[in-house]
Amino acid sequence: MFVSLPIADEPADPGKPDQALPLWLPMDISLESNLAEWTKDLREHQREHVPFATALALTWTANDMKAEHARLLPLVFDRPTRFTMNSLQATPATKQRQRSSVFFRESNTHKYGRHYLMPQVQGGTRPHKRFEYWLIRKGIMASDEFAVPARGSKLDSFGNISSGTIVQILSQLEAGPDATQWQTARSKKRAGPSRSVYFVAPDNAGWKRGIWRRSGKRIEPVLLFLKNIRYEQRYAFFEISRQVAVARLPQNFRDALARALASASSKASRTNLPDF
Repeated sequence: MFVSLPIADEPADPGKPDQALPLWLPMDISLESNLAEWTKDLREHQREHVPFATALALTWTANDMKAEHARLLPLVFDRPTRFTMNSLQATPATKQRQRSSVFFRESNTHKYGRHYLMPQVQGGTRPHKRFEYWLIRKGIMASDEFAVPARGSKLDSFGNISSGTIVQILSQLEAGPDATQWQTARSKKRAGPSRSVYFVAPDNAGWKRGIWRRSGKRIEPVLLFLKNIRYEQRYAFFEISRQVAVARLPQNFRDALARALASASSKASRTNLPDF
């Protein structure tokens, strides 16, 4: 019996869009030794309620971990997106499956599907973003390069390059899954000469490697292609989870066992009522 602190029970298959992507580290907290101590004074008929109490305690502890991460994320990261906050999930334990989990869920993953928070948790390089995947597939960007915003990028309220800009870039460079869906001859004519044109900087011409934008007479970089991007560990996800589990699990088990025994006692009392 244990609290599962890996993000998922098994490594995820990136080809399955709704599967939880793991921040995968084997970090289980065993209850076996503690459980014997906590239940040594129980009578035989009380012990049958231990699996239910254990499942309830594990579920409560997972919810405690989830609440603590939800409290800390906005303190560690600058304006975490709603998607990041809502992707924090906890799965309950059951009597048959004595395990609860806390994880960040990501949907619609692609083959570069390592969770985007992984570098913040473990350090190291980050996975490619979806639009980078399409740029690599088109041959615009090398597989060991990453696209970072340049001075011409329009950032959203969370500090990320806007989705509208990404759509325009992929459309004009014919790099997306449906490359020209937002660009037609009619739309080009309607935009006129002031229309922003995105292009890849030519190699060996003194340009910084990346994607540039021409708008009228103005030319500026929007995305720069860089190699060897590495991140320092910023968020101790597993250690925070462990601390919460160690602090909360004993009391949660006591409360869960008390509830289970009280419920059983109440049912027994009702069953033993005399007939009138």
